[in-house]
Amino acid sequence: MSVRTGARETLGTLARTAAEGGASELGATLDTAAGRLGEPMRLAVAGQLKRGKSTLVNALLGEEIVAVGQLETTFNVTEFHHARQPRLTVHYKGDRPPRDVSPQELARLTVRDAESLDTLRGIRKLEAGQPNELLRSFRLVDTPGLASVHRTDAANAAAFLGIQDPAAQAESEAVLDAIGRDAQEVHDDSVAELDRADAVLFLFTRALGRADIQVVEEFVGVHQSAVNGLRAFGVLTRCDQFWPPSADLPGNPDPLDYDPLDAGREIVAGYLERPALRGAFHTVLPVAGLTGLGAQTLTDDEHVSLVKLADTDGRVLVNRLRNERRFAQQSYEDLTVPPQERAALLRRLGAWGVHRACVLIRQGATLTDLRGALLVDSGVAALRDLIVQHFGNRSALIKLDSALRQATTSVHASRALHRERNRGSAFGRTVDEVGAALERFRLTDPGPAEIALLTGLYRGDFDFTPAESEEVLLVTGERGRSAAARLALPADASLSVFRSVLAERRAAWRVRVDDPFHAPATVLAARTVLRTYDRIAERVASAERLLFHDAD
Repeated sequence: MSVRTGARETLGTLARTAAEGGASELGATLDTAAGRLGEPMRLAVAGQLKRGKSTLVNALLGEEIVAVGQLETTFNVTEFHHARQPRLTVHYKGDRPPRDVSPQELARLTVRDAESLDTLRGIRKLEAGQPNELLRSFRLVDTPGLASVHRTDAANAAAFLGIQDPAAQAESEAVLDAIGRDAQEVHDDSVAELDRADAVLFLFTRALGRADIQVVEEFVGVHQSAVNGLRAFGVLTRCDQFWPPSADLPGNPDPLDYDPLDAGREIVAGYLERPALRGAFHTVLPVAGLTGLGAQTLTDDEHVSLVKLADTDGRVLVNRLRNERRFAQQSYEDLTVPPQERAALLRRLGAWGVHRACVLIRQGATLTDLRGALLVDSGVAALRDLIVQHFGNRSALIKLDSALRQATTSVHASRALHRERNRGSAFGRTVDEVGAALERFRLTDPGPAEIALLTGLYRGDFDFTPAESEEVLLVTGERGRSAAARLALPADASLSVFRSVLAERRAAWRVRVDDPFHAPATVLAARTVLRTYDRIAERVASAERLLFHDAD
């Protein structure tokens, strides 16, 4: 029985027990938790305002769906899910029921419009269905913005939410006032979505400033069970803005072949030296979201403009791109592409993206080649692959983790309700029975043990060598969930090879379990690894019986 199937049956049974015992709210929560195990994973994109969240969402989806580059954001949550045809559902505040509207209304409902203020004030959340392949596996949630979780003074709401530019602060303050929202409400909406999410992409921009560090460390401290290496990636966005390199950088790098994502990788290495960040994220990846999005949405006309621009001497073009405003507005004798076309290219790819595209065209890249290369160079392809590999292979465990946290929270809330309102002895017995059954499930099902193992591994809690840590990731399904993938064997390996490798690995981890010099946490983790190998051995033995023995 799979982790997901066993958990769904357990939670479904407990939901019926709770409902029959008079704990209807607990039963409904357990039923929802059981149902979510069979749904796509909910992946939330989080961070402070103006960190490139909507651009990254578009880049991951490969199409321009979310309005970007707007100070007039309405600060609403937008959730994307798979649908055969585009659809849009508006969820309102209060008791007003949800309403389906035309999908073309998405931009109007996510960007401030003076004629729509009354509608915008009443919106709680937007839910958009799209026929997008990535959304078959993930529900993608674009959250508005996080602030310092310990600050309650919203005197400067925009600064509270991470906007430092005075002009942008003033504009954002006006928007908040116009739609009847405040900064704390925006933050609370984002936190609520992260609590409901199965996994998180946490965005930083350029350099991780003190505000970002404070938000991350405080948020991780409050939500340690939700933000960890199993469930969260960090993303350093807008890395294209590191180009062109400053003249005072060590080694005086040449802007013609300078890769701004290399600068991003150096910054990421510094981030991961901070214990709070290293323990919170599976990894932190540098990304140029605008370039990655532009690679997938580049038009034929824009490609023609790029081809003409690529005829310009490379160093001349670099010097023109140093001042983006002039590049987009001013006429130059040495640039045959008119300003309005150059402005469109900047909006599509950013300055570095334009430069990089011209380098590739000079090397003979076709439009198809260009799109593929820019997607890889931007880091978006690597991020998407890692999301699919890590979150996809871990989806059953991650959703189980979310379901158990949701169920446990509901049990605690029901016990508190019983104490406060004395709901009756039958109600109390039912809640206790459900709580005890959940605890038995945690102790006997392999899923919770593997969740604890991986969470501790990412946090650095165990005395494992790097090779042992990599082995733990493999055997728990990081590179694939088949027995062959977990053992790093070819798919067509013989059963005798499976048996030999399993015997060797199990013997090694038994030594780990029996080592008297290991800390208790490491021994417990080693025992979980050994049990994981034992379960794989059972699967191999079962396959052998089916293949080579009588069915009787």
